[in-house]
Amino acid sequence: MRCTAGACNERFCEHGCLREHEIAVRNLVYHITHNPNDVDDITQEVFIKAYQSLASFRGGSFRAYLARIARNHCYDVLRRKRVRPETTLGDLTVEQWPGTDGGPEDVFLDKETALEVRHLLDQLGEVDRELMILRHLNEFSYEEIAEVVGMRPGAVRTRISRARQKMQELMERRGQGETPAITTGMGIHRR
Repeated sequence: MRCTAGACNERFCEHGCLREHEIAVRNLVYHITHNPNDVDDITQEVFIKAYQSLASFRGGSFRAYLARIARNHCYDVLRRKRVRPETTLGDLTVEQWPGTDGGPEDVFLDKETALEVRHLLDQLGEVDRELMILRHLNEFSYEEIAEVVGMRPGAVRTRISRARQKMQELMERRGQGETPAITTGMGIHRR
């Protein structure tokens, strides 16, 4: 929700309220560090860094600017702790994946699909997994992802397409009949 002029006194209001960007930053921090105990502190540090470097923001997507700061800061924190980000998304809650408003059977199938997607994402490389999370969980555009990870939008599209294809192949090898929407390019969106 975008605040209206004068109705909000947030420092970044001209680029959107902090509350407007907080969920995307928290998601990214959590998925890189896999440490729920650090999410609040790191998210606060990201917003402080963003505020301090606001003069260097040259336009474009402010959300991508914040995500790039968050990503870089997370990797700095992990380096200082000499910890590599975990390679699984096992802590990702099913509620973060799409749901239906259907009955209990639909809810069960959605949870089963989310677990399958989680397992497939675990089998991707770190960068491909991060690209898929930015695209499908945080709903970033290819251009925003390119800003965040320092790649060209075409390269981002190619990597995401190949990651989807790899996930599709993994599904086929496992002999599954239906494939999750993320592997067919329809995407998974957080509601």
